[in-house]
Amino acid sequence: MNRRALAIFVGLLLSTAALGAGGWKTFLSPGPVHKVHDEFAGDCDSCHLVFDGIPDTKCLECHEGIRERIASGEGFHANAKGACIKCHGDHLGLKATITKEPALKTFDHKATGFDLEGSHSEVKCETCHDKPIAEIGAVCGECHEDVHEGFFGDACNACHEPVAWDKGLKSLTDHKVPMLGGHEELFCNDCHAGGEHLSKDTVCKDCHDEDAHDGTDSACDQCHKVDGWKPAEFNHGPCSCSFQGKHQTASCLDCHEDFDFSDTPEECSGCHLADRTHDDLGGCAQCHTAGSWKDNLFDHNRNSDFKIDGEHLEVSCLECHTTEGEFKGAPAECAGCHQEAGDEAHGDFGACEECHTTGVAAGEGWKPSTFDHATTGFELTGQHTRTNCQKCHEDKVKGVQEKGE
Repeated sequence: MNRRALAIFVGLLLSTAALGAGGWKTFLSPGPVHKVHDEFAGDCDSCHLVFDGIPDTKCLECHEGIRERIASGEGFHANAKGACIKCHGDHLGLKATITKEPALKTFDHKATGFDLEGSHSEVKCETCHDKPIAEIGAVCGECHEDVHEGFFGDACNACHEPVAWDKGLKSLTDHKVPMLGGHEELFCNDCHAGGEHLSKDTVCKDCHDEDAHDGTDSACDQCHKVDGWKPAEFNHGPCSCSFQGKHQTASCLDCHEDFDFSDTPEECSGCHLADRTHDDLGGCAQCHTAGSWKDNLFDHNRNSDFKIDGEHLEVSCLECHTTEGEFKGAPAECAGCHQEAGDEAHGDFGACEECHTTGVAAGEGWKPSTFDHATTGFELTGQHTRTNCQKCHEDKVKGVQEKGE
């Protein structure tokens, strides 16, 4: 070692000795640290590991807020890739930025969950970042004065766009609830005083009397429209009940008493039992339709044990069911209706159906008699075939006449 080199070495030793215990580290520092790290100036071990750089754990020991956000998966740093020193550095001076220039140029603020749109894109970083990131929220009121004095809560973006407070005011067409009909004359304070009803889940009954229909849980817009609250226009199509004929002109409360829209009966008798003018014959739809209550569509052959054919098809219901309101118990034997007529015509020859039928074709019916006299052992031939029964069977006629005397 020559004299000059020796002199420099000795000078360095004397200089570091004069700086104290950590003097040599301070002497080797590349420059002063940022003012936020000023308390660690000269204490290299606070951030550095000897001969092993600066691990993330050293940074996060102090930056607790960022450490917690990373652990909970929140914010930009939770998804940032690489070590802290990839984007951040120090020893550039008291006021120099600690974020490296390449990192600043490629930084996308949208990755933080808060996109810099409109006027926000023109704001300098330090305007908003005047405190630790963990203490900075996305609520407008943290940076802006609330001119509404808290009436509308802190959801400023419900009405305002980031373009500008006044120019960026959302129009009524952007409103979640259509501002039509009765809504047209409303002001913001009418619905949103105290920050109410700003949720995306706001429904009609949040503003309108929820007990108007006796507390029904049905959504108002099933029947009502904002461009005209009245009249209600419910589409009965999806219902399982038939909504035809005069039902179309019935008011809601005719069927939904006390605004009870659930458990409404679907059978006719559920509403029309009091209107029934006859004995209980089962389901009303056997005879009646919603189109006309008076039309009788009863199928006697399918819904009763008494089959209707021939001339019976021309007979009205009341000719057999003579007692008003009673349809059950009508006689099923011919004599129940025709005994008197038979007695007057020829006397009592027994069951009517032994000689007569209702007829199934045109021209057939009660006459002529279908009785086969040969079954008695006395076949009618010649002039006998044209002889009336009464001429031979006077006792049958006389017996009936004597009963009537």
